[in-house]
Amino acid sequence: MNPSYLLVLLGVAMVSYSGPLVKLGLNYGANPASIAMMRMALSAVILLPIMCAKRRGQPEAPIASLRRMTKKQWLWSVLASAFLALHYLTWMTSLDATSTFASVALVCTQPLFVAVLSGVVLKERMPRAAFPGAAVAVIGALLIGMNSIAGMSGDITGDLLALAGAIFMAGHWLCNRYARRTAEALPFMLLLYSQTALLLLCTLPFLGGFRMTWTALLAVAGLAVGCTLLGHAMFTLALGKVSATVVSFALLGEPVGAMLWSMLMFGEIPTPLLFGGGTVTILGLVLYLMGSMGLLRRR
Repeated sequence: MNPSYLLVLLGVAMVSYSGPLVKLGLNYGANPASIAMMRMALSAVILLPIMCAKRRGQPEAPIASLRRMTKKQWLWSVLASAFLALHYLTWMTSLDATSTFASVALVCTQPLFVAVLSGVVLKERMPRAAFPGAAVAVIGALLIGMNSIAGMSGDITGDLLALAGAIFMAGHWLCNRYARRTAEALPFMLLLYSQTALLLLCTLPFLGGFRMTWTALLAVAGLAVGCTLLGHAMFTLALGKVSATVVSFALLGEPVGAMLWSMLMFGEIPTPLLFGGGTVTILGLVLYLMGSMGLLRRR
């Protein structure tokens, strides 16, 4: 097997336990705002020496990269950070109200919201071949909602918060698209993580204050090192050898991984309706991606 595909598989394994680790932190007394803030802060602290080591002998290069950003790019970067902060707040709060599988499956619908927002803001139309997949994914999301409304597991509020997390993540990616035009990847990531941590820090007085236990902090460290840096970094490294299409499809394995981790860690067994809804959602996203990439065109 191509070693780059092993990097992709490792990345999926790392990001798939993001939801279970957040739930573990919540169970041990931390609140969503504190977990999100510490995750971003730790990621920035860990990333700084990595960036400096990579730029040994050229210490001014990262700073110069950020200096080339225009005022509009800085504004877009702040908006991207704000959307990322809102994503973490809503998604992590959803994990306290619904099952991990439902929350992760719903938040993975962000590509659909990227398409919707792109259509509204940028006038970029969704490819016609992608519509069936989008419709199937929406049906899957409705099935997950029906599971919660029927009281089988979770709460509809948690499902809606997960969808809000998907919307905010879509807003983050659209703003990111404009902000990182001249900045290099690592310096911009450091800027983004730092800004997001500061914004989340400002929300703490309004969202229950700083609540963190030592056990929860271990879970947050796992999020920063495993999910943020090892998980997403593996995708970045793999993109040099495999296509973005492979990475996009591989990421759809995250809800499945989250379900398996939750079964092992918390004994969360999805109901048949929830499992069916999650499966339909993932299938719809697969069809949507295939349609968007032109893989469903008739020959």
